[in-house]
Amino acid sequence: MALLRPFHITHYRQDLNAELDKLITPPYDVISSEEQESFYQSHPLNIIRLVLGKQYETDSETDDRYTRAATTLREWMEQGVLVSEKEPGLAVYQMQFQVPEGGFQTIDGIVGLVKVDDYGRGKVLPHEKTYEGPKEDQLRLLRACRSNLTPIHGLFDDESNVMVQVYRSVLKEEPRYEIRDADGSIHRVWMIKDEAVLSRIIDFMAGKSIFIADGHHRYETARAFKAEMERSQEPVPGRDHEFVMMYLTAMNHPGLTILPAHRMVKGLEDFDLTKTLERLSASFEIEELCAWNGDKGEASRKMLERLKAGAAEGGRFGLAAHGDECLRLLKLKDSASIDEFISPEIPSSLRDLDVTILGELILGHGFGLDKASCEGRIEYSPLAQEALKKALGGKVQLSFILNPTRVDQMRAAAELGHKLPHKSTYFYPKLSSGLILNVFDTKQ
Repeated sequence: MALLRPFHITHYRQDLNAELDKLITPPYDVISSEEQESFYQSHPLNIIRLVLGKQYETDSETDDRYTRAATTLREWMEQGVLVSEKEPGLAVYQMQFQVPEGGFQTIDGIVGLVKVDDYGRGKVLPHEKTYEGPKEDQLRLLRACRSNLTPIHGLFDDESNVMVQVYRSVLKEEPRYEIRDADGSIHRVWMIKDEAVLSRIIDFMAGKSIFIADGHHRYETARAFKAEMERSQEPVPGRDHEFVMMYLTAMNHPGLTILPAHRMVKGLEDFDLTKTLERLSASFEIEELCAWNGDKGEASRKMLERLKAGAAEGGRFGLAAHGDECLRLLKLKDSASIDEFISPEIPSSLRDLDVTILGELILGHGFGLDKASCEGRIEYSPLAQEALKKALGGKVQLSFILNPTRVDQMRAAAELGHKLPHKSTYFYPKLSSGLILNVFDTKQ
């Protein structure tokens, strides 16, 4: 099934360990323009210059964010800012974090290279749709840098906790590095080079399928790059273009956390909330939640409480609109009544998922947004208060609040070969860019 191999792990040199908190970033797709600037200012060696470089009006085909990233990477490798391990190995990556609703969790897994294959062969299974813009962006970056700068997050079955038992002894050792990021999450990394341990891990994963949790755009980019290189017949040392860096965790890991990806909609022309609510009222009971004694916060608390209480039942959504004095709670009247609005391509077992109902019935039927028109009009946030604030403050027109997709729902979609709407899941916390890199052809 999945082919996992060790690699010459690239990382910042050891004397920069004390500054790692100023050198790393989250994945490119959750970095705002303000955060990008902040990372640029935090340290001249911050990985932001590779994962999400600045764009300028004077950019050209020979001088843009991608060529500058490639030049910076080459300079950092030559200067010893980034160094590669002499022996191939795998890494154990652990994150200790605070859950937004309260409490702390820990999750860990293995970082290695996974063979890139087409979907449908039972090796790597996606569960989300992707946008063309981010894929083109990441492909241009991969062409220029020939590196994986952030691991893709993959999940695998391990009901007996075999994998954790294999690397548990490693966790008792001093980590190679340990840092706290801007969100307060603690990231720890250990290296595995023991041949016996490596063999046990590789053999175990050989019988597993991998479900993509986070990083669908990057995996499809890796597939596209592999196809390009095969067509060009350009020799690639080590066949590096056939593999992509992944962070692999057990699907039953107690620390695996999925947050909802709330939708924030903008760019709607001639938007009329009253008419929209009239259309939706055919399928939803719509309850107004207005301020109590002038306290709008009480309305949002009540909405979130009722939304969470109906998570098992499904079909419940919060709605905030710019210029509206009240929040609204939408509750699906009858799941059977929505079939006429759901694409026939969607399997029956996935039709009652909240992300399906929101995408097909509310955004599609209610607002006329399909896959083509959604790109650039929808923003996502795992934080309900942020989504509500943006709508009420006029930064977006509407925000939809929803419950998170469960792991079993994600798995069902992947095994059926069906891709859920964009950002159907928000795995938390996000892996850091800059701790572990896969730079092609670094064998020494």
